[in-house]
Amino acid sequence: MKIMYMSHRYHTNQSAIVKGWKDHGDEVLFCSQYAGKIEDYTDTEPVVIGYSPLYRMLDYVYVHFLARNNPAAIDLKIKCGFPPIRKLAGTIKSFRPDLVIMRERSLYSICTYALCRHYRIPSCLYMMNPVWGEKPKMDLPHRIVRKLTPPLRLTPSMVIGIERKGKIKDKNAFFAPYLMEPQVSPEEKEYFQGGRINIFAIGKYQERKNHFLMIQAVEALMDKYPRIHLNIAGEMSNDFHKEYYGRVKKYIKEHSLEKTVTLYTNLNKERMVEEYKKADLFVIPSTGEPGAVSHLEAMAFSVPAIGGTDNGTASYIIPGETGYIFQDKSVEDLAKKIELVIKDELELKRMGKKAYEHVKNDFQFDKYYDSVKKVMERYRQRGKNF
Repeated sequence: MKIMYMSHRYHTNQSAIVKGWKDHGDEVLFCSQYAGKIEDYTDTEPVVIGYSPLYRMLDYVYVHFLARNNPAAIDLKIKCGFPPIRKLAGTIKSFRPDLVIMRERSLYSICTYALCRHYRIPSCLYMMNPVWGEKPKMDLPHRIVRKLTPPLRLTPSMVIGIERKGKIKDKNAFFAPYLMEPQVSPEEKEYFQGGRINIFAIGKYQERKNHFLMIQAVEALMDKYPRIHLNIAGEMSNDFHKEYYGRVKKYIKEHSLEKTVTLYTNLNKERMVEEYKKADLFVIPSTGEPGAVSHLEAMAFSVPAIGGTDNGTASYIIPGETGYIFQDKSVEDLAKKIELVIKDELELKRMGKKAYEHVKNDFQFDKYYDSVKKVMERYRQRGKNF
């Protein structure tokens, strides 16, 4: 099979998927709107399609003048950027894929879908919106966008948090979990390195990643667990990140936490691996997290994980078995869930073992491939109606 991806950028969490296709004997072409700065391109080098000259001009004016004080201005291109049509059409035509998987609903995916229909090539979306979610919006703009993009979609999210009650299942959505290679088995794992209880957290240095909440939760446990130590790794790539990082660093100093909390910035892949290896517990404290993968990475290192209820992949954690889910934005509940893991060393190790087995059994390529087969089968049932 020949698979083509069209995404705004090649994210490192796609590496296992690309490798899975190749190991399966299939051909993969990954195309992107732009190239990320800190991605791992070991398994594939994406073909950067880019943006049309007209959009590049509009984007420059918007980012540098109209919205120069808005930290999210640079992300407008993800929804509103449009491609150089000839280059995109030539790429699709020359590769001639059996299936095109495009990221999210956007002007870019509208253009890609139009070309797929022209060339009679099956296509689907890859979206963070969960299988179980809210009732879709039925206003005219949303109905138009849905009409102009593929009806079928893959998603790595089953539900936001873990509660399905009151949610509606999307019959056109297929759960395709993130993939993760097992890294360090429970037998190889060395816990409590340096005589510490090492907690690891990841998140860009921005408000919704909740670094202050994470630090305050650890701060609440310090007296009872003096061996506790928090390591935070985050991206710092613009002035907004730097300003936020400065506030976090100031808080640590004012509260005399320098020996308890360590901040890292822009760690490369090798350094991240070292942090996972020495971690005893992983926490992703973010709010509004559509589909995090870092807690799955941690579990691959036999590390139990904690995530919040506003996380689209929180269901990757089995409460009481591989970690816990805490109430979003609650310092008290996060501290409580951390204590449930660290209060008993044998229990922590048991959870780490369960986490590793969970990754090994439930997040391998065969699960993803089964979902893609369901999409292809739905197309076969539709005949030539692409």
